Amino acid sequence: MTTRRLLSPLGVRLAVAFVAVAVAAVAVLAGLTLSSAGDQVSELVTSTHRADAHATSDAAAQAYEQAGGWDDADLSSAAAVAARSQAELTVVDVDGATLAAPASEAAEMMARMHGVEILDVDRDEPVAHDIVLDDGRVVGAVELRFPTSHLPAPEREIRHALVRNAWIGVALAVVSAFAVAVVVARLVSRPIEALTAAATQLAGGRRDVRVGLGDAPGELGALSVAFDRMAESVEEEDRLRRQLVADVAHEVRTPLSILQGTTEALVDGVAEPTPETLASLHEEVLRLGRLVGDLEILAAADAAGLRLDRRPMDLAEQVATVLAGAEATADAADVRLVRALAPAPLDADPGRIRQLTTALLANALAYTPAGGTITVRTTQTTDAAVLEVTDTGPGIDPDDLPHVFERFYRGRRTRAVAGSGIGLAVAQELAAAHGGRITAENQHPSGASFRVELPAS
Repeated sequence: MTTRRLLSPLGVRLAVAFVAVAVAAVAVLAGLTLSSAGDQVSELVTSTHRADAHATSDAAAQAYEQAGGWDDADLSSAAAVAARSQAELTVVDVDGATLAAPASEAAEMMARMHGVEILDVDRDEPVAHDIVLDDGRVVGAVELRFPTSHLPAPEREIRHALVRNAWIGVALAVVSAFAVAVVVARLVSRPIEALTAAATQLAGGRRDVRVGLGDAPGELGALSVAFDRMAESVEEEDRLRRQLVADVAHEVRTPLSILQGTTEALVDGVAEPTPETLASLHEEVLRLGRLVGDLEILAAADAAGLRLDRRPMDLAEQVATVLAGAEATADAADVRLVRALAPAPLDADPGRIRQLTTALLANALAYTPAGGTITVRTTQTTDAAVLEVTDTGPGIDPDDLPHVFERFYRGRRTRAVAGSGIGLAVAQELAAAHGGRITAENQHPSGASFRVELPAS
C-alpha cells in the first residue's frame, strides 16, 4: 500500500523557506529589542548609580551636621547606603584629603544587615557627588566605585527577563512558523502535484484525466481549471478524430464493396461489361471522388482560421460568381435559381466564401425536386453581411435539425440522397473561421433555409 506523504519535495523546500524567513525576522526583531533594551538598562544603571551617590552624600552631610565637622562624624549610615549598591565608599573633604573611612568590619556588618554582599571584584571609575549642607555649603564629596560589568539585582532581573523572553519568542516563532509553513506548503504543493500527475497521465494516453482543483488558492486554481478545459478539448478532439475515421471508413465501404463485387463478376465472366454495368462502376468512382473532395475541403476548412486571406470584398459579387457556375447543373436538374443579391461589403477570404456558397448551393440542389426553386439572397444589416439559401425541397426532419451541421450526419429524409454528409459541416467551419455563424430552419409549407451571418466590414 502506498503511503501518502505529508509534503512533497517542493512542499518541504517551501516549508523550510517559510520557517527560515520567520526565524530570521524574529531573530532580527529580538536582536534589535535586546540592543535597545540593553541601552535603556545601561542608562537606568547610570541613573541608579547617580542616585546612590546622591543618597550617600546626603547621609554624609547629615553626619557632618550632627557632629559639627568631620572629626567626630559617624559615616556608618553613608557606608550602609553605599553597601546596598555593593559600592566602595571614599569620603574626601573640600581640600581633597581622604577622611577616615569606616572600618571594613563595620561596613560588612551594615551590608549584611541590608542583605547584600561586598564583592571583591574589579570596579569602575568612581562616581562622585558633592556633600552639600542645608545652608548650601560644600564640605566635601563622596566617591562610589561600583563593580565592573555588574548590574544591580533589579536591573539584572530585567535583562535576564528580556533575554529569556527573546528566546521563548524565537522558539514559539519556530513552532508557529513550522505549523503554518506545513499548511501553506501543502496548499501550494497539492495542486502542483495533482497537475504534474494529471499531465503525466494525459501524455500517457489517458484522455479522461482531470485535476478537479478549481478551489485551489489564486492562480493555482485558475491553472487547474485551464488544465481541465484543455484535457476536455483534447478528449473531444480525440473522440472526433476516431469518429471521423469510422465515418470515412463507413462511407468508403459501400462504393468499394460495389466496385469489388462488380469487377470480380466481370473478371469471372459472371457479368457482361454492358454500358449499364460500366455506368454503375463509373458512378461509384465519382462517388469516391466526391468523398475525397469533400474531405479535402473539410481539412482546409479546419485550418481556414489560420490561412484566411482576408480582403475587402462584396458578398453579392462572390455569390453571383458561384451561381453563374451552377446554372448548367440547375438547368439539368430542372431547378430554377432565383437571385436577390444586394451589396454586402465585408472583409473575408473570397475563395473561402465561394466554397461556403458552393456547399450550401450543392446541398439545396441535392434536395430540391425537379420543378423546384432555389432562392439565393444577400443583404446587409447593421453589423453583418447575410447570405440566405432557401429551397423548396422536403425540408429537414425536426429530429434531424439540431444535427444537420455534424460531420457525416445523414437524416432520415436524406439517406436516399447521394452525398458524403460533409458539405454542411464544411459550411459551418468556414463561417466560424470568418467569425460568423450559420443556422438552419424549415420553411412553410415546405423547404429549408440556411442563413449565414458574417461580420460586416
